[in-house]
Amino acid sequence: MENNKTDPVNRFLADAKSRAQTHDIDMLVFGNEAADLDSVVSAIGLAWVLGNGRKSCSALPLIPIKRDDFRLKTESRWVLSQTGIDAENLFFQDDVLPLNTLMSRARALALVDHNRLANGFSKHEKKVRLIMDHHEDLNLYPKALRRIEPVGSCATLVGQDLINGSGGGSGGGTARGIPGNLAALLLGAILIDTVNLDPKAGRATPRDHAVAKHLQPIAGLDTDGFYQGIRAAKSDIRDMDTRDLLRRDCKTFQFNKVTCTVASVPLALEQWMERDMGLASGIETYAREMQADILMTMNTQRIPEFSRGIAVFCKSPVLFTTISAMLASNLDLEIIPPPQGFNCGGVHFFRQGNLSLSRKKLEPMLSRYFSKCEHLH
Repeated sequence: MENNKTDPVNRFLADAKSRAQTHDIDMLVFGNEAADLDSVVSAIGLAWVLGNGRKSCSALPLIPIKRDDFRLKTESRWVLSQTGIDAENLFFQDDVLPLNTLMSRARALALVDHNRLANGFSKHEKKVRLIMDHHEDLNLYPKALRRIEPVGSCATLVGQDLINGSGGGSGGGTARGIPGNLAALLLGAILIDTVNLDPKAGRATPRDHAVAKHLQPIAGLDTDGFYQGIRAAKSDIRDMDTRDLLRRDCKTFQFNKVTCTVASVPLALEQWMERDMGLASGIETYAREMQADILMTMNTQRIPEFSRGIAVFCKSPVLFTTISAMLASNLDLEIIPPPQGFNCGGVHFFRQGNLSLSRKKLEPMLSRYFSKCEHLH
């Protein structure tokens, strides 16, 4: 890889960050609040396309978390290090304070890997001009140019625009001269989101395969080795306590009048309960911190075989009574017996029999469910 000062992607990021401190921004590009690998690299990739196209504009990729919290994003940090991207060149939510100062300088917003603004951004909905996502379309922001398609990774859509030179539908972009590290960033997100393009996982579409095939020789990487490295980094939670594990990949949704926070955790619930006998109390404390009516953790483990679990805390017993039957029928739940001396408090712990139901698929189900429950809060 080129050194940071001569590498075009690092130069682009550093210049965009520097300009944002004092100048207006034509397009602020950012992913969802979990700031996972797909969100981070899709924001970088789309900003690059917008900023280097035939009708280029000043585009700033924003990582919508505090800079200090990036330590929890182990897979993103690993991929950046492997591709020679300096994390110091990234622009985080607290690099300009207050956030409203940054938002006031942004003429327009582009959303990647999500299509609903999180609470901290929701009052700026009139600025949303572009959406690129692979989740279910919530049909918000009707004036935005939208590309919401059922592919395995949002990075696939960004990669298509980078390859085809369509500029996100905004008139820019070039398929020539794709930087190797930008290709590697997008390839990494596609691989981790599609379980290395494994047909058995049921996530990869023909377009994911096509974009990955195009990017691989540009990136110059062995896809199997790269995927295994990302997966190992994503699972590296050795130095994380319960609060870190809840925060590292967390999304908050507003369903009708119900605030629901869902944390994705790469650790079997049985192991987590043994590791932290105060886990239930930690979950309840974090729910209060997030002002969540419902806090769920969706847990995964891949060794010795893939498994899922879910912990559910509801501020109101009425809420749990109402949603428990819906969750049980869709997720095929089985109660996890707590270890000796473990106090479950108000948290319910389950094994998940339906292994195909991820957070991405649960969100629209919850949205539809709560839209019919006017009386709940």
